[in-house]
Amino acid sequence: MAGWTGGAFLIGIALHSLIPYQTIDLFAISVATMCAILLLFIGWKSLWMRVIGVCLLAIVLGLWRFDSVRSSLPRGLIPFSSKGLAYASNSVTISNPEDPRYWLGHGRVWLTERANKIFPPDQAALLTGILYGERGFSKTLKDEFRRAGLLHIVAVSGSNVTIIVVMIMPVLLGLRLPRRFAFIGLSLALIAFVLFVNPYASVMRAAVMGWLIEFAPLVGRIPKPSRLLLIAAVVFTVWQPWALFYDASFALSFLAMAGLLIWTPWFDEQLKKWISWTSVRTILAASLGATLMTIPYTAWAFGQLTLLGVLTSLLALPLVPWIMGLGTLALLSPVFILTLPARGFLQLLLLVAHLPTIIPFGAWSHLSTSFTTLVVSYGVLYLFWSWIQRKKRLIHEANDSFPVPMSSNTRLSDISDEI
Repeated sequence: MAGWTGGAFLIGIALHSLIPYQTIDLFAISVATMCAILLLFIGWKSLWMRVIGVCLLAIVLGLWRFDSVRSSLPRGLIPFSSKGLAYASNSVTISNPEDPRYWLGHGRVWLTERANKIFPPDQAALLTGILYGERGFSKTLKDEFRRAGLLHIVAVSGSNVTIIVVMIMPVLLGLRLPRRFAFIGLSLALIAFVLFVNPYASVMRAAVMGWLIEFAPLVGRIPKPSRLLLIAAVVFTVWQPWALFYDASFALSFLAMAGLLIWTPWFDEQLKKWISWTSVRTILAASLGATLMTIPYTAWAFGQLTLLGVLTSLLALPLVPWIMGLGTLALLSPVFILTLPARGFLQLLLLVAHLPTIIPFGAWSHLSTSFTTLVVSYGVLYLFWSWIQRKKRLIHEANDSFPVPMSSNTRLSDISDEI
């Protein structure tokens, strides 16, 4: 029921996204709401009637939520057009000292100024981008990272949230706090981190998923990644409804995560034939999965296509944890010599991002891709994925049929011995 309800809410958001600046007729909303309540009332004994009623209510709620923010929508939103995309603001200025975000914002400014003092400009921009999503890249550096397919490295996302969860939960549990109190401490830390880095789509998606993964054991549930991704999408669109259709960072964040969930296991299975080193195979499979799902959207939204992202990610991702650890140490330490290791790793990452300017192929700009091509591309990916799933089911069914002759004298022990 939760999955159907969340999906229906997103459908309501999507329907209003087609006409972003037009109000929804109040009479139509009222009629749909009454129909949903009627279905719930007369069909309370039928599961499907209840599902339809709840989903209709969720669609109405999605329409209402989008309509409630219509007056504050970004200007120039155009459905199905890459020219009609909009982006969340980089930062929010808080002038009230009583607001916790005021002091978090001052801490962020202090760290950025500290980084600019002890690191060269490009390295400082790269470090603050990796640590908390500061967007201080020069246009040249940003273009290099885009051509290299590495902009996701400087978008605060799952890796940052994972580090917070992995560090804080064991520490709190090690202090012999009950898991419920440790979970409350983790929740406060995640809220502070989201406010500190600003609630970008990738941050909210990762924070919600990380929070739910730790919450699931408390209520006796096994977390399902696809369901967590759906809940994260619902939570973000409740806060910013227009992002579902018009925020490129929202789309890329969820497409990349979907690629990790859907395609990474398949790529990992295929790569086992050639790569025995687990760490390399895992990074390569994850890069291929995320790249496969984001390439069509990137080509449509930005007119750019890079196949070098797989190679650059393979070289860059192992450097990121070292940069985060050593960079944090350098920012918080007054000893200059402690900045040298961080400088070395940052320079290596800059060299990796510079590869597309050296390699004369693998990255293309100024592409013209229609929305129809985008839809067809994802349609082909869906058909390919369906074929893989059908093939797996056939193999599974073939393995489940055991050539054991059955007769009235056949015993269960005989079958188990044969197996």
